[in-house]
Amino acid sequence: MTLKIFNQLKLKSFQNRFESVQNRIQKLQKMQNWIKKNELLILESVHSDFNKPHFETAMSEIMIVLNELKYFKTNLKSWVIDQIVSTPISLFGHKSKIRYENKGVILIISPWNYPFQLAINPLIAAISAGNTVVIKPSELTPATSLLIQKMCSEIFETNDVNVELGDKEKTNELLDYQFDHVFFTGSTNVGRIIAVHCAQKLIPYTLELGGKSPVIITESADIDDAISKIHWGKYLNRGQTCVAPDYVLVHDSIQAEFQTRFNSYSKSIDQKQNPEKISQIISRNHQSRLDDLNSGQFDFKKSAVELIQIKNIDHPLMADEIFGPTSPVIGYSDLKSAVEIILKYPDPLAFYIFSKNNAETEFLLKSIPSGGVGINSVSVHLANHHLPFGGRGNSGQGRYHGHFGFLEFSHQRAIIEQKFLNQSLQILFPPYTELKMKLLKILRYFTN
Repeated sequence: MTLKIFNQLKLKSFQNRFESVQNRIQKLQKMQNWIKKNELLILESVHSDFNKPHFETAMSEIMIVLNELKYFKTNLKSWVIDQIVSTPISLFGHKSKIRYENKGVILIISPWNYPFQLAINPLIAAISAGNTVVIKPSELTPATSLLIQKMCSEIFETNDVNVELGDKEKTNELLDYQFDHVFFTGSTNVGRIIAVHCAQKLIPYTLELGGKSPVIITESADIDDAISKIHWGKYLNRGQTCVAPDYVLVHDSIQAEFQTRFNSYSKSIDQKQNPEKISQIISRNHQSRLDDLNSGQFDFKKSAVELIQIKNIDHPLMADEIFGPTSPVIGYSDLKSAVEIILKYPDPLAFYIFSKNNAETEFLLKSIPSGGVGINSVSVHLANHHLPFGGRGNSGQGRYHGHFGFLEFSHQRAIIEQKFLNQSLQILFPPYTELKMKLLKILRYFTN
């Protein structure tokens, strides 16, 4: 991207401060129409990148994006209106409000694991807030990246949305520009690099990262329910999901039963599902990394998902986020010991509890911080645009989805106006007299 193009984006973002909400909704409608018209092309592009089944792409990428578009189109008119807020009695005579303005030029750096959804969902929020956007999709999914470039070129003017293709060198080049906000989805290690670049230029950023998202299965849990949902969380995209269950803690009294039933369930799915119609591991490097972590215990060609029993957290599978279709299983004697294991790691993006006991659930919610939580549920919280999605600490900073995304990409401008009693603040002005001190004490009495 040239400096000329960036400056054009900057100029257009300034002009967009005065853009009508109808124009923004028209852009969203064009996106919706394009996606529906080109759904087969989207399915085939993602499939060509890493054999992702059409069903998974339709469910976890296209449907989520279309739902987000519909939600924004329905609610944007109410979101952009100035919000009247209360004014304290000490500022009597004033009127206060918040105006939602765009931030400017947004850089979206999207990942490979959900290459369509994780580029387009933040784009929806950024455009709705009136920004101009540069998208840098992943080089590991070239077909989908080209599709996104084609889509944006056919829907938007160049000065509204610009798609830049390339590898990490392209990302480094883009980070040299003075963007007004950077939105990154990816690994924690790369997130740190992004944060350093942004800090040097004082650019605000959103980091959607990951981490080791734990599962706790208590004695009271429905074992079969937990098995089917954990299996799905690792089967979906072959576990290459930021909120996939990473490791499983099972109470000692049910660990053997859980493992036996899980193995049986997993084999039954393998027998029913054509192995050619499941997602692949994205690259040889990622496959080699997973092979090393598993020490050859898991044959990726024979089984779609497998859980491996380990005795302690010294196992290589517990060193970092797995991001693949295998998970370690560890037994625990009581909930406090399970909590101790989880707290040895940075705050996860997601935390999953399987229990029928409300007291157990509340204890775990209070004991373990995380970005989001699923109770007798896995991964689906990110599909609810009424909920904020994001991590905390090492698992991310910032929130998006639905209204939370609109706010993330908006400058919330504070405006106060004196409407009457123009002399009401004279007590604050010099000279500071004894009479003013007495009046100030009276004012404090009514405001404290």
